[in-house]
Amino acid sequence: MIYKSVVRPLLFRFDPEKVHNFTMSMLSGSVLPSILKLVNSFEDKKLETKVGNLTFKNPIGLAAGMDKNCTAMKSWQAMGFGFAEAGTVTPIAQEGNDKPRMFRLPEYGGIINRLGFNNAGADKFEENLEAAKDELADDFIVGVNIGKNKRTELDDAYQDYRFSFEKCYQHADYFTINVSSPNTEGLRQLQQKKFLDEILRSLQELNKELDDVYSSRRKDIFLKIAPDLTTAELDDIIGVSIDNAITGIIATNTTISRETLPEGKYESGGLSGKPLEPIANAVIKHVINHSGGKLAVIACGGISGYDDVKEKLDLGASLVQIYTGLIYEGPGIVKSLKKSLYNEKRS
Repeated sequence: MIYKSVVRPLLFRFDPEKVHNFTMSMLSGSVLPSILKLVNSFEDKKLETKVGNLTFKNPIGLAAGMDKNCTAMKSWQAMGFGFAEAGTVTPIAQEGNDKPRMFRLPEYGGIINRLGFNNAGADKFEENLEAAKDELADDFIVGVNIGKNKRTELDDAYQDYRFSFEKCYQHADYFTINVSSPNTEGLRQLQQKKFLDEILRSLQELNKELDDVYSSRRKDIFLKIAPDLTTAELDDIIGVSIDNAITGIIATNTTISRETLPEGKYESGGLSGKPLEPIANAVIKHVINHSGGKLAVIACGGISGYDDVKEKLDLGASLVQIYTGLIYEGPGIVKSLKKSLYNEKRS
């Protein structure tokens, strides 16, 4: 309650990206995780969810984009997330798009961003990831979301994904292949069959090679897709994903559509939050209904309360991720969602 009545109004007075950077610096420190753990502690075996080779202590996860450089994992664990996805990371550090590039839509519970994969690069990311894994509980799952550098040509994109996959292999619990951000020019073309098949096939070959080298289980691979695809494009993606035996789909990334907003002039970029929800849910439903149980679905888009989680799980999703809902509802949302889920499972 104090977050929505006091903290959020104060934070919303300032530039969204500056607030994000300030918040991340606080979450990456040593003090806040202890406070968050004290306030948000709640777990129960009933919440455990198995997906692929992994057992998640609860199905509530942090979506990629919040912790781009993997610096605040202890805080996400302390908030009570079952897993957190860091990134998007690219092989080489890059600044991203011109500022301003984050915009709130508080009257609609949404955010528009056109950040453009700003990150410190794979070397620094892996350094942070290794340090984080040394301090995290064994049952806290860390996913790594990987993308291509802006300057990399589409025909060479698979090499960028291979680079970050290999760099982070030893310490990542799973990987997400991001070919769906609307904020890197041409990136969404990688969802086309010819590009996507090359990327996934190459990564699964590398997955096997590294598994043999390190004598560990192969990493689960998820594909994060756009909500703005045609039915035919979706079906192609489902087919390629099944053919390459990846674990599942994350549905969805942000949307370039403004059809769920009142008519008006809006900033360009990817729209997340409540306006994304009906669009994302339609994609989730299609993937589940047309994949024959061969792909797990991590549902993302528009979660701000338990009813949103329940709807996505009822559609057939195995796990959910939040981002914009955390900004609008505050860290207490994680415990609230878990308690509601626990109460339903117990009844």
